[in-house]
Amino acid sequence: MDIMRFISQFLYRIRYWLLWGTIFVTSLVIYFTQFLPYSYTVKSSLYAGITTSTSLDGSAINFGVVTSTFDNLINIAKSRGTLEKVSIRLLANSLTYGEEWKDNQYIQAKHYRQLLQMAPKEVLALVDRKDVEKTLANLTAYRKESSNNFVYSIFNRPVAFYSAAALESINIKRAGNSDILEITYTSADPGITQKTVSILIDELIKAYEILRFKSTNDVIAYFQEQVRLAKIALNKEEDDLMNYNVQERVINYPEETKALAFTRYEVEDRLEEAERIYQGAVALRDMLDERMDVRAQIIRSNTNLLQELNKVSTLNQSIMEQEIFTTDKHQQTDSKLRKEKEALKKAEDNISHISDNLNEYNFTKEGVGIESMVNEWLTACVNEAKAKAELQVLLKRQEDIFSQYSHMSPIGTQVNRKQRAIDIAEDNYRTQLKGLADANLRLKNIEMSTSNLQTVAPPDYPLTDNGRKRLLYILIAFVGTIVFIITYFLLIELLDRTLRDPYRSKRLTGLPVIAAFNGISNLKYRGFLKACNRIAAAYSCRQLNKYMKPGQTTIISLLSINPREGKSFLIKYFMEYWKSEGLHVRLVRHDLDFETEDKRYVQAEQLSDFWQLNEVEQIPDIILVEYPAIKDASIPLPVLQKADANLLIANACRLWRNSDDATLDPIKEALQTTPFLLYLNNADRDVVESFTGELPPKMPIHSFFSRLAQLGLTSQKAAVK
Repeated sequence: MDIMRFISQFLYRIRYWLLWGTIFVTSLVIYFTQFLPYSYTVKSSLYAGITTSTSLDGSAINFGVVTSTFDNLINIAKSRGTLEKVSIRLLANSLTYGEEWKDNQYIQAKHYRQLLQMAPKEVLALVDRKDVEKTLANLTAYRKESSNNFVYSIFNRPVAFYSAAALESINIKRAGNSDILEITYTSADPGITQKTVSILIDELIKAYEILRFKSTNDVIAYFQEQVRLAKIALNKEEDDLMNYNVQERVINYPEETKALAFTRYEVEDRLEEAERIYQGAVALRDMLDERMDVRAQIIRSNTNLLQELNKVSTLNQSIMEQEIFTTDKHQQTDSKLRKEKEALKKAEDNISHISDNLNEYNFTKEGVGIESMVNEWLTACVNEAKAKAELQVLLKRQEDIFSQYSHMSPIGTQVNRKQRAIDIAEDNYRTQLKGLADANLRLKNIEMSTSNLQTVAPPDYPLTDNGRKRLLYILIAFVGTIVFIITYFLLIELLDRTLRDPYRSKRLTGLPVIAAFNGISNLKYRGFLKACNRIAAAYSCRQLNKYMKPGQTTIISLLSINPREGKSFLIKYFMEYWKSEGLHVRLVRHDLDFETEDKRYVQAEQLSDFWQLNEVEQIPDIILVEYPAIKDASIPLPVLQKADANLLIANACRLWRNSDDATLDPIKEALQTTPFLLYLNNADRDVVESFTGELPPKMPIHSFFSRLAQLGLTSQKAAVK
C-alpha cells in the first residue's frame, strides 16, 4: 500500500504537468494532423509455380533452391534497375494521361499539377498525349546521368511517387510456404498506386524471364543461325551438283555409266555378229558375181537397180539406228519407223520386179538358166547392203560410246567430289539441327522445372482510402505525452537529490520528517499565506508537544546545515502558536544570547554551561535554542544529547550533497537515543497538505484531487449532522 500511496501522491504532484502538457501536445497533433494526406493501398498476388514445377528428367525439387528462387524474385523486384524502369514508365503514364482539373484513373488532378510545376518545359515538350509508348521512348532518350536532368533527378531525389525512396516502400513477400508472392503498396494517389504495382509486376516478369532464359535463348539463336547457314551451304552444294549435271547432261551418273557399259557390250556383240553377216554377204555376192560374169556388171549398172539398192541401204541404216536407240514399245507405235519399213519392203519388191524384167540374161555363158541365180544375187546384194548399213550404224554407235566414255570419265570424278561436299554439308546441317533440338529441349525443361510467373490477383483500382488514422495519431500523442511526463518525473524522482518531499528527504538524509512549512507560497494562494503558515506551524507544534514533560522545561534545539534555511522564520510562528496555548517560550539565539567562539560553548556539556536564565525571568515552559549553521560553527553534541528534541531545518528546494551526509553523520551517530527530526521549510503546498490536510482556500475540485492523492476513493465528509 505504501507503493500505491507513493504512486498516487506522485501523480498528484505532477498533475498540472500531466494536464497542460498533454493538452498542449495533443492540441498540436490535432492541428497538424488535419493536413495529413489520404492513403490508398493496392494488393496483388503472383503465382510462381516453383514448388509444383517438374523437370523432363523427373528430378526431385530442391527446397533450398526454392527458397533461393523466391529471394531472387524479391531482390529483382526491389532492385534499383527494376525500380528505375518502373519510375520512368510511371512518369510517362502520368504525363500522358493526367488532367489538370479533373481526377482520373491514372492520377489525381492535384498531383498532376504538382508534377507540371516540377517538370521543365523541355520535358513537357516530349509528351505525346495520344501515345504513352512514344512518350516513354522520348523520356528514355532524354534521360542522362546528370543532376540537371529531370528524369534522372526525379528518381534519385526524395520525390513522391517516382523516386527510389518512394518505390522502395513497396512490400514484397512470400505467402508462407506457398507459391504465391504478395505485393502491397500504399501511396497518396489511387491511380498512381495501382499503376505502380501493375508496372512493377510487368517489369518483374520481364526481368525474370530474361534472367531465366537468356543463356538458353542465346544458344537457340546461335543454333538457328548455324542451321540457316548450314542449309544455305547444303543448298548451294546441291545446286552446284544439279547445275553441273544439267551442264553435262547427267541425270544419274552411276546408272548412266552402268547403262553405258551394258550398251557397249551389247553393241560390241552385235558389231561382231554384223561383221560376220557382212563378210558372209560380201563373200556370197562375190561368188555370184564370178559365176554371173559380165552379166552381173550389166545388172549392177542398171540405174533403177542401183537406186533401189541405195534406197534399201539408206532405209535399212535408218531403221537400224531407230531400232538400236528406241524400245520395242516405241518401235510399235513409231509411225516413221513403220513408214520406213514399208518403204524398205517396197524397195525390195522393186528390186524383185527389176529382176523379173531382166529376161535376156536368163542363161549363163554355159547356157545354164540364171533366173534363180539373179534372184539370189539380188538377195545377196540386198543382204550386203543391209549388213553394211547395220555395220556402219554399229561402228558409229561404238564411236559414240567411246566418245561418251571420254566425256563421262572426268564427270564421275567431279560428281564424286561434289557429292562428298554435299555429304559434308548435310552432316553439318544435321549436327546443327541436333544442337537446336537439344537447346529447345533444355528451354522446355527450364520452363517445366523453374518458376513461371502468373498474375492470380491483378492490382485493382482502390475505391476507398485507408483513412488518415488521425484519431490514432491523436491517441498516440495523448498516451505518449502522459507516458513521457510520468517517465520523466519518475526518473527525476528516483535520481534527483533535491529534498522536495518527505519520502525523498527521509531517503536522502535518513531522518524522519516531522512536518513541512509553506514558506513563500505561489501567487495564486498569496492571500492565504499567513493562514496556511499558522496551520502548518500549529501542526508542527502539536507534533513537538509530545516531547514535553509536565512540570519541566522542554528544550528544543533548532539546527540547519547552511545559513538562511528559515530557522528564524519558523521560530516566529512556533512562538506565536505556543503563546496562544498559554505556554511561556524562551528563545535562545546564537551571537545574541551566547557566543559561538566562546570556550564555554565549545566545551559545553549542557545548556547551562554557556547560557543561564536571568533570575528575574520567568522559568519558561519551552526553550528554543537557535544554533548557528553547522557548516559555519561547531555544535556541542553533549548539549544536543540532553535536549528533549532536535529539529533540523532544511529548505525543501535545496540539493542534498555528499558533503551534507558527511556533516550530518557524526551528529546522527551522537543522537541515536535523542529525538533528531527533519523539518522541511519552503515546501510545496502539496507537501504541506500531506501533513496538515487541505489548506485554504478549500475548493471542491482541489478537495477531490486531494482525496484521490490520499487514495480516498470512496471517502465522504467526516462531519455528520
